[in-house]
Amino acid sequence: MFYFCSSKDLYMSSLNVSSYPESLHILAGSFRSLSLFLLAFSPAKRTLSLVHQVPGYGPHQYVTTDRDKMRSLRRQADGKLDGSIAYTTSWAVPPILSSWEITPEWQINHLDNVPITAVSSYITLPPPYTHIYSMGGPTGEVHLRSPQTGSFAEKVQEVLFVPSEKLADTDKSRKALRYGSHAIEFTHIPGTNTRLAFVPVLGTNSIEVYNPDSGYLTHVYSSPSPRHGVNDGPRHVKIHPNGKMLYCVTEHNNLLDVYSISEREQTNSTETESTWSTNPLTHLGTRSLLPPHLSYPNAPMKTVHRFRGDTLMLGPGTEEGQLPTEIWATTRGTTEADRGWISVFKLDNAGMFIPSPSSNEISSAEEGVERYETPTSGGKAHAIDLYPKSVTSYYSSPFTASNSTRTGSPVWILLTDDSDYAAGELREESSATETIKAGKPLGGVRVLEWDGWLSDGVREVVGWPSGTDEERGEPMRGGSHAVWLTTQGDLD
Repeated sequence: MFYFCSSKDLYMSSLNVSSYPESLHILAGSFRSLSLFLLAFSPAKRTLSLVHQVPGYGPHQYVTTDRDKMRSLRRQADGKLDGSIAYTTSWAVPPILSSWEITPEWQINHLDNVPITAVSSYITLPPPYTHIYSMGGPTGEVHLRSPQTGSFAEKVQEVLFVPSEKLADTDKSRKALRYGSHAIEFTHIPGTNTRLAFVPVLGTNSIEVYNPDSGYLTHVYSSPSPRHGVNDGPRHVKIHPNGKMLYCVTEHNNLLDVYSISEREQTNSTETESTWSTNPLTHLGTRSLLPPHLSYPNAPMKTVHRFRGDTLMLGPGTEEGQLPTEIWATTRGTTEADRGWISVFKLDNAGMFIPSPSSNEISSAEEGVERYETPTSGGKAHAIDLYPKSVTSYYSSPFTASNSTRTGSPVWILLTDDSDYAAGELREESSATETIKAGKPLGGVRVLEWDGWLSDGVREVVGWPSGTDEERGEPMRGGSHAVWLTTQGDLD
């Protein structure tokens, strides 16, 4: 197992870590294997190792868990609950969704598979935790959640993004994810009865808006891209914990848009309960996912199109329950020669970018943003998940302790990499980084770290597999998506 050395290593070895968890567990999928992989990251030793290779039904593109539900129940019960449930999408043919039990002893047991119409790229279990929603390509699915096992129960709705009469002849494979639906997120605006769900659809350059009050999704509005006539390709959305701000990554032009979410206006018109006469989303501003020299208009669009806007995630806040101070986003290269980017943007208490850009232009200022150029393109991956360093207390170092001006929420960053380099298929190319040229494998799943603003920026910590690890079962050849399984409540 390999790791990237840091100036903190000697300091970390002197810490008394007996009061901290030995490992943070991770569940990862791969585009190039059928299995799931349970990994363990040691913050103290800065190592990443395989716990179990789990025979699966992949390739598993996306992984999620019921960790938000578990946090909610822990707060209510003031105690710990045993185990959790994971849900995965798959590129299998015919398409399926799967559920998995994760025991307190870190055993992973398959619960069930359910058939779906088209390959899915996203799955989520929002409050009140009764329905499981998945989206991908021309369709979306709504399943009841079994209250006994947490697995899938009855399928109660299929959501269409093409006319019903065209569905039979529509591509339902993973290729349809390039121009169909790609995600779903939910909000309940505090102090109101307004509940909404948002689905970005690449091919229509729109965010489709739904009323989810009954558990079923009722379409109420199609919110178009703020740049009329431009093929943005909205791909991934997240909603601020205040319920009033939505963020959207566009795949085709590598932008991060922020919108305010409005409650429904009361009118005396003939407007029905199933439609809105006004757009619930108001565009507030845009930041580029690429540094200025690669962003339009400083660079031509053919340069921008060398990258694809990928995923985004709100930071965890400095402590559990606190509002995020950052939002993170990634791009991946369209070829192996184009390296990807991780960007972190500073947010104010309301969830707006700092500094606040005009809604009519793309901010080219680099104030309030830090960027990290990844060693590879990322392949089809470059998904991220974040874990707060404040929980493990490992981010303290002589550097952070001596600089009280540093702000932000330090995090461990999970990054997946599907590039040929990460998969072990090294090539001699002039664009390769020194790490790649030296023949050091990067790993399909990597842990990076960030200690806040004015620190040393984003840094690589460790990756798996290293190329020297003993292989057990089906090997991972590049990662697709990985999530932290350990929640903050597990460490209380």
